[in-house]
Amino acid sequence: MTQPRPNILLNMADQWRGDRLGSAGYPEFEPPHLDELFYNGVSFRHAYSAAPTCNAPRATLMTGVSQRSQGRVGYADNVPWDYPVTLPGLFADAGYHTQCVGKMHVSPERSLIGFHNVVLHDGALLKHPASANYKQFDDYRRFLRSQSHADTSREEGYVHDGNLVVGRPQQPSLQESRLRD
Repeated sequence: MTQPRPNILLNMADQWRGDRLGSAGYPEFEPPHLDELFYNGVSFRHAYSAAPTCNAPRATLMTGVSQRSQGRVGYADNVPWDYPVTLPGLFADAGYHTQCVGKMHVSPERSLIGFHNVVLHDGALLKHPASANYKQFDDYRRFLRSQSHADTSREEGYVHDGNLVVGRPQQPSLQESRLRD
């Protein structure tokens, strides 16, 4: 009898400090599902990216090719993703059903890059002029608008991330400030 293949979930988040999870010792943010994945899955605690923007590292993860070799060393819109081999393509070839949910920043926007299906959402598309037609590439926003009770009006024209949260450095607590003085 053959062993069933494991389900694989690759959770990729950019612009999120790896030490800002309860499971990593940060008490102010304890998401139970992410913590569960952290404790019962595999986490790469000492990972490094040679490029600070999202496109180049995402392309490296999806292709196994370094930023220098694949030519993506920074963020650039409308650069075709025409890689012959991709991680989701290899999984698909091995008999897995591959699904991408969230943002991809590939070009063209609906390029599958080896996935069987993509369900896109990327609030950051609002700030990229090259993606002026973001409405046709954002499945989540389309879903929200289809619900009569959904109010997405505050996102219209908003130039920030999809969570509508402004990041800022953490202010030291009063106790920490007193300890420094």
